[in-house]
Amino acid sequence: MSRVLIVAALALLIALPVFAAGPCSLSMSLSCNSTSAPGQTGGAQTCTAVTLNNGTNVCSGEFIAAIFAQVQNATVTNFRITPPLSAAQQCFDSSTLPIGIPFGACVGDGTLGPGGSFTMTANVALTAGASGPLPIVAVTEVVDSVTGDELGFAYATNGLGNTGPTCTPIASVPPVTQSGLSYNLTWTQVTDPNASFTVEESTDIGFSTITDTRNVNVRSAQFTHTVGTSTRYFYRVRANSCGGAVGPNSDIVTIAVQALAPATGRSADAVVPFGSTTPITIPIHIDPPPGSSKNALDVTFTASTDKPYLSVSPSSGNIPPGGMTVNVTANPSNLPPGANTGTLTVQSGGLTISSKSVSVSLVTPVGPGSKSIPPSNALIIPAIIHAPGALGPFQSDVRLTNTSTSSVSYDVTFTPTRTDGTKTSKTTTVAVDSGQTIALNDIVRDFFGAGATEAAGDTGFGSLEVRPVNTGSTLNYASSRTFTFNDKGTFGQFIAAIPFNQFATNASVIPIPGLPAPTGNPVLSMQQIAVSSKFRTNLGLVEGSGTAATVNVRVLNDQGTQVTAQVFNLQPGEHQQINLSTLNPGTLDDGRIEVIVQSPTGAVSAYASVLDNITNDPLAVTPVQVSEISSTRYILPGMAALPGVNNFHSDIRIYNGGTTSQQVTATFYPQGGGAPKTFGPFSVDGGNVRVFDDVVANTFNASGQGGSIVLTTPAASKLVATGRTYTIDAQGGTFGQFIPGVMPTGGIGTGDRPLQVLQLEESTNFRSNLGLAELNGSGAHVRITAFVPDSKQSVSTELDLQPNEFRQLGRVLSGFGLGSNVYNARIAVEVTSGSGRVASYGSVIDNASFDPTYVTASK
Repeated sequence: MSRVLIVAALALLIALPVFAAGPCSLSMSLSCNSTSAPGQTGGAQTCTAVTLNNGTNVCSGEFIAAIFAQVQNATVTNFRITPPLSAAQQCFDSSTLPIGIPFGACVGDGTLGPGGSFTMTANVALTAGASGPLPIVAVTEVVDSVTGDELGFAYATNGLGNTGPTCTPIASVPPVTQSGLSYNLTWTQVTDPNASFTVEESTDIGFSTITDTRNVNVRSAQFTHTVGTSTRYFYRVRANSCGGAVGPNSDIVTIAVQALAPATGRSADAVVPFGSTTPITIPIHIDPPPGSSKNALDVTFTASTDKPYLSVSPSSGNIPPGGMTVNVTANPSNLPPGANTGTLTVQSGGLTISSKSVSVSLVTPVGPGSKSIPPSNALIIPAIIHAPGALGPFQSDVRLTNTSTSSVSYDVTFTPTRTDGTKTSKTTTVAVDSGQTIALNDIVRDFFGAGATEAAGDTGFGSLEVRPVNTGSTLNYASSRTFTFNDKGTFGQFIAAIPFNQFATNASVIPIPGLPAPTGNPVLSMQQIAVSSKFRTNLGLVEGSGTAATVNVRVLNDQGTQVTAQVFNLQPGEHQQINLSTLNPGTLDDGRIEVIVQSPTGAVSAYASVLDNITNDPLAVTPVQVSEISSTRYILPGMAALPGVNNFHSDIRIYNGGTTSQQVTATFYPQGGGAPKTFGPFSVDGGNVRVFDDVVANTFNASGQGGSIVLTTPAASKLVATGRTYTIDAQGGTFGQFIPGVMPTGGIGTGDRPLQVLQLEESTNFRSNLGLAELNGSGAHVRITAFVPDSKQSVSTELDLQPNEFRQLGRVLSGFGLGSNVYNARIAVEVTSGSGRVASYGSVIDNASFDPTYVTASK
């Protein structure tokens, strides 16, 4: 490896780079034994880092392994690797190869079998006379020796980042609990290890009235409150003696203690601190059977639950004409974090008269956070919310999956909208077992406390980062559904968790002499947006790296003509949402948005939320970096033209991101076979959008059918194909789902790791369909595996997809025989043989509103 390439590789490693995931599944641990004096925050340390291949593949390539001190006033000496990467490895440190901060590293071709490991050791110390924290990071990267493509990446830190113990403690407390339950306030160590602490409690954030004061010698305090109305309590902690004086107060943390009223909707949720063993009672109102008159006699009933941690009382009796309340008791002992959901079923005369989902959500302590550059395996959900809406409340339900072979802890950080993420973020840590999916329902309220009381203005809106702690595994998946609801059901949109390596950036984190700076400004494109009498659009922007960014937002019509533009400045980690009408685009029936990153710093993603003005149903449009698109085939699954009350229609848009006109041929492949129908060729000019409304019926004359549309071009092109499949209601409003097109490279083939479809449910409230599409015109044998939270077993089925075939499996969870009430399910889709490539999606349909949510499969 040349000197310039070594410098470039090390500079990227220092920054914990945003590389694409590869086939090597690596993890790493780091431990440092300090030889400093007690209470000193830096000093000499001996550090040991172990890199492990926790995958099933042999990991072969060029290994780059290093230990860094993330401050300049330090030294790294005696760096060594056991066993060596190879006999020909090159080792060096900052004394011979200065790059700005101290390091030790080795580079060499190597092979690491499944379960294999190697160990790095080094002595790390502050330079003479220096003081302060000594943050340390160890990293391993594996690249293809020929192409330079990344095959694997792992990192670990000593937990200091850019800070260490000071005289100011960092406090944390569960965000929400129920009346009468105990909870713990905890805080971090201060510089003086023998310090005692003063804890203060108040019911107002200004602490004008102190409701409790305690002096303690440990770093925790327990509280219990019984309330008649939901009440918020605030806490701050200070060291009584640190550095010869009373220490500063911690940042204020807060918990909402809720008084549970009887749940009257189709679901109920109680929130308790993770680790609690105290049973919690959830009152649930039961109406008499439909058709019962107010003067009717009492109706006999029986009630039951389907989870061992749930019980109901009374379990039988009579329902009076006005209805009654039963109590479901949830025992949180030994339950995992997140929402644990079961079903309360009430029957009368052998018929089910009520079925309600009941959750007990176990939430982890929340403390202040600070946005920093994420590692390559971090995921960012651009928008989450708990706030009032036109139809009813908005909330966001998040799912988090770990498919690696060991438990992973995740730092989950919420940054409120229009704030600096380095100053206002809140962080909690959750552990997810191997193969487990946890449900973070109403995450803004339940896990971060915003909206947990009835107080005016108690809302929350912002972005979410999910950061694996001390593991380089890329087998992490997340998804989110944001929705509004009322007595007619839910109306919502899927919001994808975006890998940090897909954010648009100009940033060269550490300038490297002799290497060229990035050229050109990256562009995110979003289409199928509107500002009209029928639709309104909100544009979301989110900065992901923890550094400021400047973007130019351009709004264009379908002819590629700019109708308005505005520059936006984003603070580090900031989320903004803008009503597009405030940019004065005029009437825009069919438009497109470009977000252009102009600053040399920052990493940006975006979304557009298009809302029907009659139904208020939102549709989330995902961004595309057009410069990364190149294909001769683009596939749109889930296109339909179905009549009736529950009708379906599909509109598609084809944007040519190139500069020259493209000839496009469109072919419709019906589900269930039948002769394909072709339209074209037709032209799409460079920079323009072709519009096809109700495309299956109008363009292909295939009314009454569903299937997929394949777009082909004679040579590689830059087409962005998107679809919207929707239902028209009696008032002329629409509700539906946005469907992004996919290139064959976006699917999976034989030997690729499975696609993951999260957030599936089969219950009284929802049903789930699974869509499959073959992408490159070849056959494929597919294995479909369903996972449910309450079972250690998985259930699989296999099928063959013909070339170009589209297939949708209705009520897919019921087809696996998993029962009538399955929550928080996950499906893995794997190609086991054949030369075809496959894409997949989930469609979760509300049984009351019939609103579908398109769930993109994660790769």
